[in-house]
Amino acid sequence: MQTGIALFVYNRPWHTQQVLSGLKRNKLQKLYIFSDGAKNEDDKKSIQEVRELITLIDWCDAEIIKSETNKGLARSIVDGVNYVLTKHPRIIVLEDDCLPSPDFIDFMERCLDRYENSSGVMSITGFNMIEIPQNYLYDIYFFYRSSVWGWGTWRRAWEKFSFDEKNYTECIDNKIIQKEFNRGGTDLSAMLKAQIEGKINSWAIKWAYTHYKYKGVCVHPVMSRIKNIGFDGSGTHCETDDKYNEININFDSRETNEGLRLPDEIFIDSIVEKRYLKKIKLPLIQRIKRRFIREIRNIFIDLRKISSKNC
Repeated sequence: MQTGIALFVYNRPWHTQQVLSGLKRNKLQKLYIFSDGAKNEDDKKSIQEVRELITLIDWCDAEIIKSETNKGLARSIVDGVNYVLTKHPRIIVLEDDCLPSPDFIDFMERCLDRYENSSGVMSITGFNMIEIPQNYLYDIYFFYRSSVWGWGTWRRAWEKFSFDEKNYTECIDNKIIQKEFNRGGTDLSAMLKAQIEGKINSWAIKWAYTHYKYKGVCVHPVMSRIKNIGFDGSGTHCETDDKYNEININFDSRETNEGLRLPDEIFIDSIVEKRYLKKIKLPLIQRIKRRFIREIRNIFIDLRKISSKNC
């Protein structure tokens, strides 16, 4: 079996159940499930509910890896991907809020097959958030920015990724690098800076920078195979803005990818590029709101640290 399929879960039993139901429709042979440990007492009950849920899987071979300590989302995913890629040359990754369509795995496998030896392609995603022109000739498009809502990659690409902060500091004061990196969105260099300064905890921005550093692109579907069901305020990094799920049309009706049109040449379509960049550019009021929420979260984190030290 070439592809290892991994699911990362934490404390959301309802979301996990939806994703498992979606994966069951994809007819898997084996599934790796990584369950992170509790970061506080409040999470223990829901984590136990999730763990009881995943032990009931009888429709595929489920290898469950439980952490008794809390690694956090970033460390959990990086360690899990590393583990699976020691056993398989490529991987497909889902989190507990990424609901797959019935043809998600088939779509990912076909793209992983097609671009396996294309060094310029670093990853595949099953998620799309923009309207594609009707006269566009293919069923996928390439873009500079990676997406980690239902994604896959190869060992040959993941080996270029580093979790070490020092490998990303070159971007901090280099305006040329920032401009080039921001071809995938003007928020990217700011997010990377926030990561290095410890204001956020994201492995995904490092993965995005890896694409830039090695001149790689991500393959996106024209029709999304993933619906993010985490926009209910329950996730670590997701808020309640559901604008990215707008184009999941006829999400549950597709069963096959026969005749999938995959281009040989890697290219960035200019119209797709403009639409993508427009979609991810938040209005000023939303940018202010998100920054305010992030700052409030950081204050509470600092207060908790101070409180724990004084106890």
